[in-house]
Amino acid sequence: MLSRAFLIIQFYLFDIIKSDSIKSMIQFRQIQAFHTIMDTGTVTQAAKRLGISQPGVSNLISSLEHELGFALFTRFSGRLQPTVEAQRLMNSTETVISSFEQLNRQAKAILSQEVGKLDIAALPELSMAFLPDEIHRFVQDKKDISISFQTRSSFQIQQMVSGHLAEIGIAEAPIGHENLAGEIFSYECLCILPSEHPLASKSIITAEDLDGEPLVTLGPGHMTYHRLREVFGAKNCVWNNHCQTRLFHTALKFVQSGLGIGLVDPFTISSQPMGNVVARKFEPTVSFDLAIIWATNKPVSIVGQSFIDLLKCRMLEAKQQFSEFQFP
Repeated sequence: MLSRAFLIIQFYLFDIIKSDSIKSMIQFRQIQAFHTIMDTGTVTQAAKRLGISQPGVSNLISSLEHELGFALFTRFSGRLQPTVEAQRLMNSTETVISSFEQLNRQAKAILSQEVGKLDIAALPELSMAFLPDEIHRFVQDKKDISISFQTRSSFQIQQMVSGHLAEIGIAEAPIGHENLAGEIFSYECLCILPSEHPLASKSIITAEDLDGEPLVTLGPGHMTYHRLREVFGAKNCVWNNHCQTRLFHTALKFVQSGLGIGLVDPFTISSQPMGNVVARKFEPTVSFDLAIIWATNKPVSIVGQSFIDLLKCRMLEAKQQFSEFQFP
């Protein structure tokens, strides 16, 4: 599709014609026909190489001569002879043909996703294993894809994608910019606690179970913090927020050290060693909502869109895998 589009690229040549009042618009096919005749010596051979009829080649040359305002070929003893002006143009057409061929090769490489750039900003929770694995899966059969991967907060990620500093973002929902679009995937947070804690024997932990217990949570900049507080408020449970941190995997470390009980996302649990900590379902559900986002005021690259499509499938698969999680 792209190679066909490039065939209608038009070259504007102003210096060929001496009259300043004339501006000539020359099509690539005309230049191609002229160059091929110069190279093969005959209209017959040029037509064969170009895959078009002899009259088609002759018409292209006639229209080119009309645009230029001078003849390119004369016949001598039944053979085409290039004019002096044609000889002078030949060097220029070599440059045009070479540039077009390079452009065509590049276009095919882009279309086949052999070249390009993945420019991603994502939450740290996804950078421990999930996203690096998916990026590797995506680029392993692509010979020249460069990668820019940055971890930021959800607010920063949305700012970066909105400002075109990253093409793809994976951030916590909701999406807070009007020039961003995305798809949201919800996951259940799990309760983590030391394996020797009395509540570890339960298969499901409730808000009532955690009434007054020292909690390790993310800070108010995260939606999971507000959702958990709402649950405690609705159940009239004592909120004992003993420790706050920015990252789920840091919360896991604090729980491992015995500072309290926490709620973390399933990506952290699936990618980090649990040590002396066990995970349990928590009711009522506190969701961790992730959004794959992109800007609506700039086209997404072919490589970027392909990665978004892959990521959507993998996020759904991860949700299914997490729903089948076995709690020891």
